[in-house]
Amino acid sequence: MIVALVVAACLCLRPSWGVSSEQPGVTAPYTAELLRNVTSIREQIMDHLFKNYQNHERPGATAKQTTEVTVYITMTAITSVDVRMMEYTADLLLRQEWQDPRLAWSNIPKFRNYTKNLVSPELKQKLWLPDLFFRNGKEGRLHKMTCPNYLTRIDPSGMILYSQKLTMRFSCQMELQTFPMDSQECLMNIGSYGYELNELKFIWRNHTPVDLTKKMQISEFNSPEEVTAYDCSSLSSTSTGDYTCLEAKFILSRQLGSWLSSIYIPNFLIIVASWHSFWVDLDAKPARVTLGLLTLLSILTQASGVSSSLPRVSYIKAIDVWNIACIIFNVSVLIEFTVASNLAHRVKTEDWKDDVRNAVRYELSRWCTACQQIFYQRGPSASGVYFNSAGFADASPSRFIDSAKATALAMKRGKLEFCEEMERLLIEAFPSEEVAKAKLLPSDTSSSRQDLQTPNFDALSIALLPAAAAVQSKDDAFPVPRSNDLPTRKPKRISEIDGYSRFLFPACFLLYNCFYWLYYLVLVNEM
Repeated sequence: MIVALVVAACLCLRPSWGVSSEQPGVTAPYTAELLRNVTSIREQIMDHLFKNYQNHERPGATAKQTTEVTVYITMTAITSVDVRMMEYTADLLLRQEWQDPRLAWSNIPKFRNYTKNLVSPELKQKLWLPDLFFRNGKEGRLHKMTCPNYLTRIDPSGMILYSQKLTMRFSCQMELQTFPMDSQECLMNIGSYGYELNELKFIWRNHTPVDLTKKMQISEFNSPEEVTAYDCSSLSSTSTGDYTCLEAKFILSRQLGSWLSSIYIPNFLIIVASWHSFWVDLDAKPARVTLGLLTLLSILTQASGVSSSLPRVSYIKAIDVWNIACIIFNVSVLIEFTVASNLAHRVKTEDWKDDVRNAVRYELSRWCTACQQIFYQRGPSASGVYFNSAGFADASPSRFIDSAKATALAMKRGKLEFCEEMERLLIEAFPSEEVAKAKLLPSDTSSSRQDLQTPNFDALSIALLPAAAAVQSKDDAFPVPRSNDLPTRKPKRISEIDGYSRFLFPACFLLYNCFYWLYYLVLVNEM
């Protein structure tokens, strides 16, 4: 009896075993059929939802309700900040969420158990989408690598998520008074292009409406620490109506390091190099002028490069103040050289005049002493006429004394013409060839020699020469100036202006640097 029951049970189970043994993939048809059922359910849901759906009609339009769209942004990178164009470029993920009751299927009994989201690229063309745009956007594009980077998702309650990856170029009104120690406040303004505020309203998400990537690397700027997001709808009123408005604000602080290495330190070293001209002799005019012009040209070249990379604004920037000061210091070096060279030339002229005066005084003293000795040692005759050793009469010494007085008067006036008077005196009183050779100023030697050969050349003049030589050999006999008192070649002296400039220019430049950096780094930030 028991055996009969076991055999009967085996016969009943045999068909399924046969299927299992002959068709081992029994679960595959079941899974495929299940997938077909799921796909058919999703298609049924979409067909049901979009059967009477109008994508040109916003949610709540029939009930005259305001459609609220929640916006939140993830800023993945700020790729560039263009100061000259006053703009910045950013990569961001823009996400929008809104409720559309027409697309909810959780309240439909037939599809209530289907809890998965509907995700399809085709939904974008079927859905109503907010007309969001960036008011301060200049240019933008949707990423399409490796496929169009957007997402459209609908959950069972009818909540729609629309996400896009964009690269946008935004305008940023920059204040460059403290450039390159500035901090710029940049905005991102979002609004509706066509729907008025009573029809469509954008709102920020409650937590982190704008999310920034940590430690973002931005050229010349520090990564923004935080973003301030707020509603600006009250300020978004135009001639066509009132529109919804959202705004996000963040601060970009410029890094000074790149400008220190490219502008400030090179300019500082160029100014220091220009001070080397104070140690160059004033007579080396080509060297000093070349050094001053080369340093000035270097500063002007750097200033031109900086100005070409910045916008032309109506105010003076901090970098302009620095460049102007460097140019002024460099030009001052050239002006100092001009003044010092001019004064040195005047001093040399005065020294030359003093040398000439001393030389003339020496010659006059030497010859006058000799003449007086000779005339007064001979003594006058009874007739009041002086005689020489040969017995020839000569003129009275009053003639020589009168000429000497005239020469002294010319010396007192300080005019160099007295050299010519002295020369004439010597030729008239002592018309010898040796005296003609001792002339201080250039003259016609041939004419002088011709005068010496005139009949007026008497024996007295010939007799004076050995006497004068004898007087010169006796230093203590007459108060003739010593040779040590004669003008000699003076060693070159450092210009007083150069000496003062060696300390005055560095001190002024360092003092200027203290005020410059204190004002722009400390006082401006506090203000």
